[in-house]
Amino acid sequence: MSNRNTTQTKEGFFEVTEADYREQLAEGIEDEFILKPGRYKFFRGRHPNFKPGDLEPRNTTVTLTQPLALDVFKYFERRAAELNLDSCQTLINDTLRAVMERETANQASSKLLENEDFIKAVAERVKVLNTASRKRRRAVKTKTATKSKAMTKPKAKAA
Repeated sequence: MSNRNTTQTKEGFFEVTEADYREQLAEGIEDEFILKPGRYKFFRGRHPNFKPGDLEPRNTTVTLTQPLALDVFKYFERRAAELNLDSCQTLINDTLRAVMERETANQASSKLLENEDFIKAVAERVKVLNTASRKRRRAVKTKTATKSKAMTKPKAKAA
């Protein structure tokens, strides 16, 4: 008997309908993480024990062939050696991620600066803080003036 006959192929099919697809979109799942409508073939078998977050884009790597300018590659290679890194891949990823996150933060702040309600709320908060600050300064000046007057008062002569 051959090995093929004794081992059952663990394969199956499942179908994603247009309704399933739209339901996941409505739940807020990003389009790139949703299976498109259609029929999919899968094989059952051993799989690693995934922990939460293992399959998030930040923790998922892809292998690609992308040409880099030699001077750019040499820069990252030199920096990785200076930082005692095994390869420059981590340094390149970290640098690109920092650019990506900075861009995302800039977009978020731009949206806030364009939001009239946000600007009004900040202006009101600044007004409240300035008023409180002025009151504290006045209180400190008053205390200081009172202490200096008390220190400069001549003492009454004993008879």
